[in-house]
Amino acid sequence: MTEKGSFGYSLEMITSKERDQTWENLCKKCGLCCFEKIEDEQGTIFFTSTPCRYLDVVTRECKIYPRRFEIYPDCIKLTEDLVGKLPWLHDGCGYREALDVSKKRNPARRKVSDDE
Repeated sequence: MTEKGSFGYSLEMITSKERDQTWENLCKKCGLCCFEKIEDEQGTIFFTSTPCRYLDVVTRECKIYPRRFEIYPDCIKLTEDLVGKLPWLHDGCGYREALDVSKKRNPARRKVSDDE
């Protein structure tokens, strides 16, 4: 039996380096994960207009990408596990889409009838 990764590729058929590259290629390069965020007391997350100093705001690519964890240890490596847990990743994130993970929506929204 062939073991499948979370994003559908046979783990026996690809090397670790290829798997990492396949994972990285899921990124849509929106750059939102590279902007500073603030969380209030209620857990609401606000994106600031302040990008990481290493983000090229035109190309939305990291200027130090291959060495980002060495140069900037606070950079977060998005893993399959983290993608499902981080509340600030948007539903259009390539990683979220590939893993079929979306933010929990409030199912108890009240529908307003035409009579009201």
